Formats: sequence, structure tokens, C-alpha cells
Amino acid sequence: MRTILSVTGLSKSFGATAALTDVGFTLAAGERLALLGENGAGKSTLIKLIAGVHRPDAGEMTLDGEPHRPASPGAALAAGVSVVYQEPSFFPRLSVLENLFVGREPRDRLTQVDWGEMRTRGVELFGRLGLPVELLNRRMDALSLAEQQLALIARAVDVDAKVLILDEPTSILTDAEARRLFRVVQRLSEAGVAILYITHRFEELEHVADRFIVLKDGRLAGDLPAAAADHDRILEMMSGRPVNATISRSVADPGAVVLEADGITVPGSLSGVGLTVRESEVVGLYGLVGAGRTELALTVFGMLRPTAGSMRVRGEPYAPKSPRDAMARGIAYLPEDRKTQGLFPGMDTMSNLTAVLLPALLGRFGVIRRAKERELASTWVRSLRIKAPTLDFPVTGLSGGHQQKVLFARQLVTGPEILILDEPTRGIDVATKTDIQQRLVEVAREGTAVLVISSDLPELLAVSDRVYVMREGRMAAELHGDDLTEDAVLRATMGVNR
Repeated sequence: MRTILSVTGLSKSFGATAALTDVGFTLAAGERLALLGENGAGKSTLIKLIAGVHRPDAGEMTLDGEPHRPASPGAALAAGVSVVYQEPSFFPRLSVLENLFVGREPRDRLTQVDWGEMRTRGVELFGRLGLPVELLNRRMDALSLAEQQLALIARAVDVDAKVLILDEPTSILTDAEARRLFRVVQRLSEAGVAILYITHRFEELEHVADRFIVLKDGRLAGDLPAAAADHDRILEMMSGRPVNATISRSVADPGAVVLEADGITVPGSLSGVGLTVRESEVVGLYGLVGAGRTELALTVFGMLRPTAGSMRVRGEPYAPKSPRDAMARGIAYLPEDRKTQGLFPGMDTMSNLTAVLLPALLGRFGVIRRAKERELASTWVRSLRIKAPTLDFPVTGLSGGHQQKVLFARQLVTGPEILILDEPTRGIDVATKTDIQQRLVEVAREGTAVLVISSDLPELLAVSDRVYVMREGRMAAELHGDDLTEDAVLRATMGVNR
């Protein structure tokens, strides 16, 4: 096969931190290459060098036999490199068709937008990818996450892409939606597009990769055919050590009921929902997207107001009017979207971690005690093994997994009685995921009542003592002990009786 992309000796540093060192690989026309690595391994930096976001310090790249030194993302796109990032970016109020051609609309002789030509090209493009053409007239914000992702892939390949880079494209998709995306990737590969596919999901390799490469601490740790994708072997390459992905946990000995909800109703989201969470217990919350899991968490945290039902914390009536009320009662909440709901992007790592403790850190005359703040932040950075060059390093410069650890530390630093975690390990590598899972179990065993929302069923079964299943805004089942099985959870999710 003809080599489309060649990377040789690529290196990049940010200050004293070496993000990539002497990385090299090739990618052929029609080949599907998976890129694996822990958070902080250098995957994002590599993508951004190929896509023209950053310039390499050393090394060379060629694209279809020509030197590839893009000075900007626009230059890389013009050369044939398209990227679909993990967190979709689009114009939500424009139609799918308008999003496909925004900034490059076909024009008629009077330089007006040629809507007929644009429609014809959109129909041809969607037909080529096997996508339903009726989506073209819908607004982007009316699509499902999967449909949005597929529309962005269509936009990416309509610029005569030679290389298509997909960054964790299934992290926000259901299994059925992921299979649909796999079919599109296969079609593109058959058409000769070279695919670089970043994933943390080993089970996807057989569907999306002919070959895979592994990065470890910015260096190439392995380059193997997909047929050699032994999970243990990959984990060892990623971490540099044998990895035990099993959560070490003691048998739960739940104490008193800490959180109790009964008959909670939020119009359009929840109908008569109830649950309990006890001391020293991890309670899982499972359901399909739209089942009401996040809405229940937001209600407990004071962001949604129920029209019926009641809540109690340690037996006392609890009716929060705001997150401030929830935090005052010892409730901490880790939101599902760290980028838009969790991080303060303009602040450093330390400030993001300690943000909830500002009142306690104020000294005389309202001045923050910086030495105390730095000591506290340092303790949690070490405890959770957060990879940050310094406490003053911009939080947006950390890898996704370590950004998530910063947010996790922010919740733990308050010593909450009730800890609510919404999709705490979405889009992070296996080793970092295991760190967070292990820590949340430890926190529970120390006496905290923990409520975990996750779409990763194996994860939920691994960490939970009990699991509630939600379906269409209602509680469909409560499972524990021998009844807590994958089959039972899935049956309750789909409303299927034995």
C-alpha cells in the first residue's frame, strides 16, 4: 500500500516538559491505525503536530510523499489532514447542511450561496457514507450525539481528506451508535482514506484497526498488528509495568442512611423516583441516555427543583434551593462534562483544585493564604498522582485524565458526607480509570456515602455494592448481592422480564 503519512523522529517540549520524544510511524492509504496510550502519554500532542496546531521541535513528516510542515490547522486541512476531536465543535443553531459547508459554501456567479449546489453535494456526501439524507435539514442541536459525530466526520472527509484523525469518537456513544460509526470508518477506509483512530477501548480494536501503536511518556512503546492486540500486553506497554485492572475492595458494611429520596418528580425528567445511600456504601446508577440519571443527581445537588417528593439527609428534611445549599449539607458533585461544567479553563491546576475551599483559605483582610493553599494542593496532587509540571501549570495543559483527577480532588478536598460522581471515568485511559475507581471505593469504606453514575456497566458492577436502574425517568430496579448481574441490569434497562 502507498504510504500517505510518514512521521520520523518527531519531538516536542513545552518548557521543561518533554511531551514527545523521537516518535516515528507510517500510515498507508486505506489503513486504519489505532493510537493507544495512558492520559499524558503524548497522544494529543502528536495529533496537534500532524494537524498544524503546534510545530515540532525536531523530526520530519511527509504527506503523500511531500514534506508536511503545516503552519496552522488551516494549512494542514488544505493539505488533506482532517481531525474530528473528542468534544464535538459545531454551530448548534445551524442545519446539518450549513455545518457541513460553513466557511466554504459553493457560490453562484453573483457570489451568493448556491443552495442547490450545496444540497446536491450534501446528498451525495451522505449517500457515499451511508448516512440518512433527511438529517441534512435538521438543526445540529436537534441531533443525537452519535448523529452529530457522524455529521462532523462527513464534514471532515468532504475536503478531500487523505488522513482522517478521529479522537475518541465513541466516548459519548452507546454501543449501537458506535457500531454505526464503525461502518462509516470501514467505508472511508475502503475508499482509500488513511485513518488514525485514538481510543481507550480495547474492545474496539478489532472493529477499527488493522494495526496499533502505543505511546508511553511521549515515546513509541509498541507498533503491532491488531491481531496481536492482547489486552495484558497493551496495558504493560502503556504503563511500563504489569497492570492489575481489578479493583481491590473490602466487603461493604453499610452504616446509617445518609441520603434518602422519595417520590421525586421533575416534569419531563423524573417521575416518583426514590433511592437511599448509606455510609460506607457505593451505590451505582445505570440507565440509557435520557433515563433521568443526571437529572436525579442535579436534583440532589440543588440545580433542579422537584415539584413533588421529598429528600432527607441523615433523617433531616432536605430541600436545596441551590448548589450552595447542597454543599453546606456536605454534598459534593462531579459533573459529567469536565470541559463545560467542571474546569475553570483560565486558571491553573492549583486554583482549580482548591476553588471550593476559598472561604476557608482566606486570612486577615480577605487575602488568600497562598502557602496554605499550595500545601493543600500539593498533598492532593501527590495523593491522586496528578501529572502536572507545577501547581501553576494551566489546567487545560494537562491530559484529559489528569484534568479529571483535578476535579475529583476538588470534590474530595471538602471531606463530603455524600459524594456524587457523574461519568467519572469517561474518556480516560485504563490505568487512570483504575486509580479513580480504587480511590472512590476507598473513600466509601472510610465512611462517605457514594453515588456513581456510569454508562460503563462493567465499571459500575466492579465498584458498586448496590445498583439502581433507571428507565424513562423512573426507577426500574434495585439490585444487590447475587441479583446484581450484567444480565439483570440490562433486562431492567430495556424493560424485559425473565
